[in-house]
Amino acid sequence: MNFKVVMTTKVLSRKDREPYERELGVEFLSIPCHTEHEMANAVRDADAVITFMQPFTRKVIEELNRCKLIYNAGAGYDTIDIQAATDHGICVAYPGDYCAEEVSEHTMALILACARKIVRLDRAVRAGKWSSFEKRAIQGEILPPVFQLKGQILGLIGFGRIGRAVVPKAKGFGLRVIAFDPYVPSNVFNELDVESVTFDYLLKESDFISIHTAFSPQVRHMLGKEQFKKMKSTAYVINTSRGSFIDEKALYVALSEGYIAGAGLDVLEAELGGVNLEHPLLRLDNVIVTAHSAYYSEQSGAKYKERAYEAIASIIRGEWPEWLINPEVKESFRRRWQQSLETFEI
Repeated sequence: MNFKVVMTTKVLSRKDREPYERELGVEFLSIPCHTEHEMANAVRDADAVITFMQPFTRKVIEELNRCKLIYNAGAGYDTIDIQAATDHGICVAYPGDYCAEEVSEHTMALILACARKIVRLDRAVRAGKWSSFEKRAIQGEILPPVFQLKGQILGLIGFGRIGRAVVPKAKGFGLRVIAFDPYVPSNVFNELDVESVTFDYLLKESDFISIHTAFSPQVRHMLGKEQFKKMKSTAYVINTSRGSFIDEKALYVALSEGYIAGAGLDVLEAELGGVNLEHPLLRLDNVIVTAHSAYYSEQSGAKYKERAYEAIASIIRGEWPEWLINPEVKESFRRRWQQSLETFEI
C-alpha cells in the first residue's frame, strides 16, 4: 500500500509532486478543507498531512488513524493543536527558516521605503509633480520630516531567526538595534550586540518598530491604540509577520491623527479572505502594503517545496524530520507506531 499524503490546501503542484511520487512511492491527494468536519473526513486514513492555516484541532487529530506527520506549510502553526498531536504520537513539522533571509531583506526594504518616503515620491512624479520640488507638492507636503537612518533606533518585537537576521542589515545602515523577547536568553542578545529591553521601553524609544514574534491568540492586537500613543510621532511600524498582531482600526486612527508617522505592512488581518480595495489603510499615503510577498525568492520557493518532501521522506525512512516542532513526541510516537516503524531513532 502506498504512503498516502493528503493536502488540505493546494501547496504543491502536480508537476512538482510527480518525481517524488515515483521516488518515494507516495500518493498525493489534494482535498481542500475549511471546517473541522471536512478536515476529519479528508484526513482520517492519511499517513501524512500537508496543511496551511486549516483548523487541526484535537477533535480532528483524534480522527487520524494512520497519520504519523502533520506538515504545516507555513512559518506560523498556531492553528494546529500541538499538544493533541503529541499526545497521539504524531510529528508536527514545518519549513523552518526557509525564508528568514528574504523576510529580513524585505523588512529593511520597508524601513528604507518608509524612511525615505520612496512610494510617495514615486507617486508624485507619476502625477506630474517633478517640477514642483520647490513648491508645496513635494518639498512642503511629502518630504518633511525625513531623517538620516544613522543613529536612529530599530526596535524588534521578537528575536528569533528572522529578527536576528535583520540585525546585521540594520547595523549596516547605522541603526541602533534593541529588542523585546522574554523567551530568548541574554547571551543571544550579547552575541549580536543588541540591547534587551522591556516592551514599554521599546515602544517609547524606537524610531522603527518591526514585528518578528510567533503568533498566539494571547498576542492578537498587541499593537493597539494604547501602544501607538506611547510611540514617537515620527515612528514607523513595520509588519512582515502576521496581520493579527496589529489592531488595524487603531492603526488607521494613529496614522490619520498623527500618533505615528507611517507603516510598512506586508500582511493584513483580512488577507486570507482577500483584501478589499476599500480597506481603510489603503486610502492612506503614509502606508506601504506589499501583498504578503516578503517570503519570496527563487531560492526560498525551491527550498519551501523541498522541505515538505524531506519531512515526508524522513518519516518513510524511519528518521525524525529536521524541522520538528514537537520533539517531545518521540516517546508517544514510538509507543504508537513501534510495530510498523521499528527503525526509528531516539
